Amino acid sequence: MGTVHYSNLIEGNELPLIEAERATRGQLQPDTRAKVELVNYVRALDLIDQRLADGSLELTPEFLKELHRAATGGLGREEDPHFKPHHEGAWRDGEAFVVDRITQRVMHEGPPPAEVEPRMLGMFEWLDTMLTRDGYPPFVIAGVMHYGITEVHPFADGNGRVARLFQVALLMQADVLPGRMFSFERYYAEDRNAYYEALRSVRERTLNMEVWLHYFLAGLAEEYERVAATIEDLSELAPGGSSQLQLTPAQQRALTRLRIEGRAEFKREMYERAAGVGRTSAITDLHTLVRHGVLRIRGRGPSTRYALSGPVRAEHAEGPGRPRRWTDALIELELRAYLDGRHDWPRPAEFRFAGRGDLYAAASRNGGIARWRRMLGR
Repeated sequence: MGTVHYSNLIEGNELPLIEAERATRGQLQPDTRAKVELVNYVRALDLIDQRLADGSLELTPEFLKELHRAATGGLGREEDPHFKPHHEGAWRDGEAFVVDRITQRVMHEGPPPAEVEPRMLGMFEWLDTMLTRDGYPPFVIAGVMHYGITEVHPFADGNGRVARLFQVALLMQADVLPGRMFSFERYYAEDRNAYYEALRSVRERTLNMEVWLHYFLAGLAEEYERVAATIEDLSELAPGGSSQLQLTPAQQRALTRLRIEGRAEFKREMYERAAGVGRTSAITDLHTLVRHGVLRIRGRGPSTRYALSGPVRAEHAEGPGRPRRWTDALIELELRAYLDGRHDWPRPAEFRFAGRGDLYAAASRNGGIARWRRMLGR
């Protein structure tokens, strides 16, 4: 859900997060262009999942065009001078310009149409070579491909979305990105100017990728740390009794994924998919989690949904059985106190060693670490 929302937000889609959640559930009616963009992005992610599941995911130019077709289907209009139906899933046949929405200044100009296909074929030949060599981290390869796609701008529209989708596919195939638990796009969306400046830096530095890759890898690291903090936060739950509930691996996997995806409520079927278990095991798990107060039941019968009770580990509680409610004001207050006397930003392990893993997890969930670092001048 976060991936769907933030990747489209970067491109100017201002629909709220709840609409992205509806799109992931298949409940969003695509009756406006903005809604079509969200529904399409889910369809593109589903395409990646399907290809990965059946073993047919191949990182080729044709797959990139398939991703583009899924992400832009139904957006082309004959009356649109720039993006027509035949542009969906096809290399562009016209010039490519990226224009600043406010200043109307041309920020980037892609190569002529005749150069698009040969440059993309060359890029994928490089990718094939790198993927067969030892010692080339998939994260770095993903960063280079991300930049390359945005630089060539091979499509008439939707290049940024497709670059980020391809990044997801590459990292998932490399087995360093487990499903949709991660949302690297959050990092880009929090400061779009920094994202575009990092991309532009490659050309400004005569194709030196140092600044871009440093930015790109920092974003990946921050998202992995956010997920790690959430897993730490969910490793033990103390919902109010004198004893703690130790989550099983399936329960931890499901609750972590559902929380990271930002789902306020979910049905049994969603739990099954997140946990990777069957119906009977899911029912047993859910009954256990409800009995211990980790989940709350809403509705009855076929409409039954479950809601997470929130971060309620013992050290977070404010009184017997009462979960701490992390507000922005409280997070800022406690971060300032914890950082007092420091000029750098502590690593996640430092938060945990100091017994403040709860604070790191709260900051990660409420806006992201990059936001708090900027706010506190770190």
